[in-house]
Amino acid sequence: MSDQQDHHDEHHVDYKKIYFILLGLLAVSVAGPFLGIGWVTLITAFGIALIKARLVVNNFMHLKWEKKIVKWLLATSLVLMAIMVAGVAPDVMNHEGNNWENLAAQAAVERGLGEGHDETDAEEVAEVATADVGAFNAEAAYGTVCAVCHGEAGDGSGAAGAAMNPAPANFTDPAFWEGRDLERIVTVIRDGAVAVGGSALMVPWGSLYDADQIDELAGYVQAFRPNQ
Repeated sequence: MSDQQDHHDEHHVDYKKIYFILLGLLAVSVAGPFLGIGWVTLITAFGIALIKARLVVNNFMHLKWEKKIVKWLLATSLVLMAIMVAGVAPDVMNHEGNNWENLAAQAAVERGLGEGHDETDAEEVAEVATADVGAFNAEAAYGTVCAVCHGEAGDGSGAAGAAMNPAPANFTDPAFWEGRDLERIVTVIRDGAVAVGGSALMVPWGSLYDADQIDELAGYVQAFRPNQ
């Protein structure tokens, strides 16, 4: 009986304490964006969200000892989030589309002009701003759809990559580039790794980017190759 009581005490969870910790983290995550600092907002929005999710999974869903399941859930969530962001980002960053118009963004552009500009200046600056935002940037695209698995430095150290089997490619490893050229990288990005006999975890991005954009993204990936 004593052993059972000790075992119960060892795994007892103080739910009140965890509840107040979650409330405190919620307050911090809400306050973060009001500081107006980009990296603070990202940390409070995503970092604290991960901490809260871990607390809930460990203590309320009783999966504390199922670490493999938790890792796969986290990795899957991050991959799905990356796909969602990649899918909606092109529209969100524009100020207008086929059936919608972001009036608030356009008004913000005009307010940013300051005094001493006429309406013609406002229209010209708005057009330039819209063109710049909508222009393809290989580095930004890599950070959106690739870094979550392959890491910002291309070394396979992305947050979702830790739970993947096989692990994401390490673009900084000379061994990875043996027998691989730019054309193969383009094929994998466009059609997925399955197209070259690789893992299905490397999904195709051909529906999101056109041929020129994929070429640019492949060139960015190739830049991680050592001794270039």
